[in-house]
Amino acid sequence: MRKLALPLLLLFFFNAAGQTLDSAARKPNSEADSTINLYFTTVGQTSAIYNGRIFYWYPLMQGHAFYSTSKWQPGSVLYDGTWYHSLSMMYDIFKDEVILKHPDSAPIRLISDRVQEFHLSDQHFIRIRPVTGNGLKNTFYQSLEEGKVSLYATRHKRIEESIVDNTLIRTFIPVDGYYLLKEGKYYEVTSQKQLYSLLKEHKQGMSQHLRQQKLKFKKDRENTIIQMVKYYNQSYK
Repeated sequence: MRKLALPLLLLFFFNAAGQTLDSAARKPNSEADSTINLYFTTVGQTSAIYNGRIFYWYPLMQGHAFYSTSKWQPGSVLYDGTWYHSLSMMYDIFKDEVILKHPDSAPIRLISDRVQEFHLSDQHFIRIRPVTGNGLKNTFYQSLEEGKVSLYATRHKRIEESIVDNTLIRTFIPVDGYYLLKEGKYYEVTSQKQLYSLLKEHKQGMSQHLRQQKLKFKKDRENTIIQMVKYYNQSYK
C-alpha cells in the first residue's frame, strides 16, 4: 500500500508543477519540490533527469566550452516541468546544453528544449521562447537584473582556428549578448548610446553614477550595462 501512495502523491505534485512553467523568477524551493526530491533521492540514478544523451569531452582544444568554469558546479534544473536539485552541473555554451554529472557513468547532455530554467551555482538561466518580432534567439538567457526593466545575457562560445608552427590551434572564444526588456518589448543592447536612449528618463543621473563608479562601456561593457539598469530601476523605488 505504501508503494502505491508515493507515486499517487507525486502525480498530484507533477500536475501542479506543470501549471506554472512560464514563471521565470520562480524559486525552486516549494513544498512540491521537496516531495519530488525525496522521491528522486530514493530512485537515485534511474530518475528521468539522467536519461539524456552521453556527453563527450572536446579533445585538443585551447580553453573550454563552458560557463564560467570547466569544473562541476552545484545546481538545479526545471526539466519537463519538474525541479531537480542538488545536481553537479556545467553549462556548455558552445552547444547550448546543460551537462549533468552522472553518479556512475559518463556525463549526460540534457535536451535543451525540455529545460525551462536552471540555477548554476548562484547564476539563474531561463529559456525565453522567440516569437515573431521580438528579436530573440532560441537559447538560454542569464537573468542579470529584474525590475521596471529587466536585463538578460546570452553566453556563447565560438571556435577560432589558427596555424602555429604548422600546427592547427583551435580555441574557444566567448561571445556575449545583452537584451533589455522594457514595457513588454525586448531590445538587443549594442551600444551605450542606444541604452541611454532606451533609459532616457534618467540619463543624466546614470551618467553621473557611471563617472562615480569609474565605469566605461568600451572597457567594461557588462558591468556598465548592469549599473545603468540598476540605477534606472532604483530610481523608481
